[in-house]
Amino acid sequence: MSPIERTTTWWSRWIAELATRAIAAIGSAAHRVGAPTLLGVPVSAAILTRVVAVRPEQALDEVAQLFVAGRHDRLPVLDHGKPIAVITRSDVAAGLARVGPSATVAAAPFHHVVTVTPTDSLSHVLARLHAVPEAVAVVVDHGAPVGLVTVELLAAYLDAVDRSEA
Repeated sequence: MSPIERTTTWWSRWIAELATRAIAAIGSAAHRVGAPTLLGVPVSAAILTRVVAVRPEQALDEVAQLFVAGRHDRLPVLDHGKPIAVITRSDVAAGLARVGPSATVAAAPFHHVVTVTPTDSLSHVLARLHAVPEAVAVVVDHGAPVGLVTVELLAAYLDAVDRSEA
C-alpha cells in the first residue's frame, strides 16, 4: 500500500469514526428533547441527485467523458443490473494512466459497494459503511441505482441539518 493510500485510508476511517460519534451525539440529544433520531430518517433524505451507471466492459475513455460532461464524482458499476463497484474520477484517471483509454472499467481501480434501499435509515447505512471502510453505499430502488452515499456525504447532510435547526 502506498503512502497516499495509507493516508487516504486513515482519513476515511477518521471521518467514519467522527460521523459515527456525531450521529450518536445528535441521536442522544434528539431523544432527550423528543425529536426524531436518525433511526427514523431514510437514506433517501441524504441523496442529492440520481446517478448514471456504467458497465464493467465500458471503455475508460467513455467513462471519462461522462465525468467531464456531468456533475458526478462517482458512478456505480453495474453487472447485469447489479451494483458490483463504484468508480471515481481519480479511479478513471489512474486506469487511463496505467492501461490506456481503450481499457475497460474492469481494469481500473474501484471502490467496494454496499447496497441499500431508499427507506433504510441513515443509522443503518452508516453502520454498513463503517463495516466496510472506503465503501460507497449504492441506493437501489426497483432494481435500479438512484443514488450514492458515502460517510462524507452523511457527515455533510448532518451538518446541513444541524445548521438549519440552529
